[in-house]
Amino acid sequence: MLALSAVIVYLFYNALQPKKMLPVYQPSMVDKSLVDSTLHYTKKYHKVADFSLVNQNGDTITQENYKGKIYVADFFFTTCQTICPIMTDHMVQIQKEIINDDEVMLLSHSVTPEIDTVAQLKRYAKKKGVIDKKWNLVTGD
Repeated sequence: MLALSAVIVYLFYNALQPKKMLPVYQPSMVDKSLVDSTLHYTKKYHKVADFSLVNQNGDTITQENYKGKIYVADFFFTTCQTICPIMTDHMVQIQKEIINDDEVMLLSHSVTPEIDTVAQLKRYAKKKGVIDKKWNLVTGD
């Protein structure tokens, strides 16, 4: 009887736990100096604009490469010595977790396209263990 009670309590406890969800940050929720002025008062449903950038292999990557996918995006530069290596290491961990999930991809945008050429991105990708089918490091305007 005690075992049955413990199982019931456990099931209720798990059923009542709030579902963990990733936060969605809108432009109005972050420091205005980090957001384009046209988006300062956007409170909901901001979408990433169409883009056409070049990845570590010299391929053009657009939103069509990510259509119907969930993707984790970040912004970095290959010569960064502070937060970027930590963020990239976190992306590597995510890549390991999603490697067999065709619905999830990664996208890292360089914020220094004048430095982060295709060749530089390729060297960085090799050093960090980027798997091309899962993760694009992109550069461009």
